[in-house]
Amino acid sequence: MLYSPFLVTLTLLTLLTASARAQQSGPVVATPQRPPVTEQDRTEAQKFVAEHHPELASLLSQLQKSRPAEFERALRELVPQTQAIQRSKERSPARYESQLAAWKIDSQIRVLMARWSRKQDPETETKVRELIAHRQQLRREQTQAEKQRLTEQLQKIDEQLQNLDQPETQRIQAEWEQLSRRATIAAKQATKQKTNTTGEKKTTAKKSSDQQPAAAQPSPGSR
Repeated sequence: MLYSPFLVTLTLLTLLTASARAQQSGPVVATPQRPPVTEQDRTEAQKFVAEHHPELASLLSQLQKSRPAEFERALRELVPQTQAIQRSKERSPARYESQLAAWKIDSQIRVLMARWSRKQDPETETKVRELIAHRQQLRREQTQAEKQRLTEQLQKIDEQLQNLDQPETQRIQAEWEQLSRRATIAAKQATKQKTNTTGEKKTTAKKSSDQQPAAAQPSPGSR
């Protein structure tokens, strides 16, 4: 479906620039100035959008043709979003899937709300409500996962505190045993490496000696 330039601009700007920040409560804080968007950033962001939200990619394409300046503004909003999701893919695959799903839902809601603002039809409202329900469920799952992560982290901290609560002599002895064991292993490895290196040098020297031609013996007549 083709949209007018006005609707495209509305879709990309009023809903991209007011994405997640408008959904969160709390005081507004100043954000650091973003670095300039490189050509590679632009390409990767557009590729990401084309793969995960084709309708938004189509709107971007129309916006690029009709209003290049606004297209650049939309890209500046998309680049950090897509980069953050891609970084999570390397750090935590499970979190990546969750963040990607959340981004898809948010993006779909923004596009539908732009459409609804032009024509307030019940069908679009129903779709948005379904997406809102899905998003809220996803947020609950994300919060539950974060709670579990923090619980596990607190358990590890409690274990560390329990170890530190042991008698001082016991803690010192345990740490000394770890250090001495590591030092002994390292010394053995160094000795073994030195022995191997010395053996290799002797073998190389012997081969070199064997390959040298024997000294010529003087003939009887030359004496």
